[in-house]
Amino acid sequence: MISNDNNKSIMSIVSLALVALAWGTSYAIIKDTLSHTTPFVLMTIRFGLSTLLLSIIYYRKLIRIKRVDLINGVKIGIFMFGAFITLVTGIKYTTASKQSFIVGSYVLIVPFLTWLINKNKPDKYDVIGVICAVIGLFLLTAGSVTGINIGDIISMGCALSFALHMIMIEKYCHDSDPIILTIVQFATTSILFILLVIMFEKPDFSVISTATSEILYLVIVATVIAFVVQNIAQRHISSITTSLILTLESVFGSVFAIFYLDEKVSVNMVIGCAIILIGIVMHETKDRFIKNN
Repeated sequence: MISNDNNKSIMSIVSLALVALAWGTSYAIIKDTLSHTTPFVLMTIRFGLSTLLLSIIYYRKLIRIKRVDLINGVKIGIFMFGAFITLVTGIKYTTASKQSFIVGSYVLIVPFLTWLINKNKPDKYDVIGVICAVIGLFLLTAGSVTGINIGDIISMGCALSFALHMIMIEKYCHDSDPIILTIVQFATTSILFILLVIMFEKPDFSVISTATSEILYLVIVATVIAFVVQNIAQRHISSITTSLILTLESVFGSVFAIFYLDEKVSVNMVIGCAIILIGIVMHETKDRFIKNN
């Protein structure tokens, strides 16, 4: 008989796979939208509207916010901001495939930072899953990491920020309501991007009317729903499991690019996807995978 905790873990894994699907499809949409606006303006709109929408829906929770919720949410939000500022600036100086691999390498960083920060030592199945994910990501991006440029270095900062973001959620999600944590994260990120717009860009938000459907998708699906699900799911699964499941983002992104951007399928892509999936299955089933095969 499956326990209630196991049910919650399974639902969390399935939910995070759907989050990976949302994020995987968002890269092409962000790239298209950036042809109509600037990076910091787009991120301000994305997180500003997300903060507003979530605050309206959950205003009853928001009026009961506690000091600890605010402190924890700001801490997590700083790493969220770090992840997205390096994401949108790094892509200007490197290719999408290289950034996809480099950012996806957070799966390699998370286990060791989790060990260092949260004192959770990775087991052999964590290590196997991480190795499979990194090999799969490398093949999925056609071994695109050749040479290092400034965009690659910035993207490494993105991978580190996403890793720390997952770990901070794991650290604080049990102390605060996940909805409140998400709202504070969004607010922190949007405020920091507003400051960047004022300092470095023209505050022109007309893209909301020229790319309405794209903005709505980024706000509702790829931000509000996705991050709420992540914050709730991490109450039931570890940051290591989260990072492994979210490597599916690259799988879904590649599949979406085939249909949306008419990219070609390669043997390496197929093998890479298969290795990532095998790594996730081995990690989640542990010794049961070996015994049944």
